[in-house]
This record gives sequence, structure tokens and C-alpha cells, in this order.
Amino acid sequence: MEPDRLVELAAPLTTGAELKDWILIVVGNLFAAFLAVRALGHFLKKEWGEMVTLGVAAVFVGAIIWAPDTVQGFLTGVWGKVSGSA
Repeated sequence: MEPDRLVELAAPLTTGAELKDWILIVVGNLFAAFLAVRALGHFLKKEWGEMVTLGVAAVFVGAIIWAPDTVQGFLTGVWGKVSGSA
């Protein structure tokens, strides 16, 4: 491989923000696939309670993976109200 080509490939990852976004996208998609397989298994076994619990946990963890800034702002606001500092 030519040295110029290596610089060209590494150029978009100079700040680390793009790498973080890429990792979150990959992890998020793997998480969604894992949850789909688990939910299908619970559905086929008619384990309704486990399927609902998985869905609730999926919404919470999915929000953390796909919208971390929004979740941080929400949890900071909730903590401010609970602690009385807001």
C-alpha cells in the first residue's frame, strides 16, 4: 500500500469524534440484532413477562446508545430535582 493512501484513510479520524460515532453505530446495530433474536425466542416460547421486560430494558439501553447527550441532559435534570439543586 502506498504511504499517501494510508494518510488518506486515517485523515477522517483525527479528532476521535468520528470513531466514537462509528463505534456507537456498530454497537447499536449489534445490540438491536441481539435484542431481536432474544425477543423472538421469548415470543416463540410464550414468555410474555420476559419479553416485556426485555422491551423496557431495550428502550432504556437503546436511548443511552443512540442518544447519549439527550439521556445525559435528562438524567442531570432529574438528579437536580431530586437533590434540590435545580
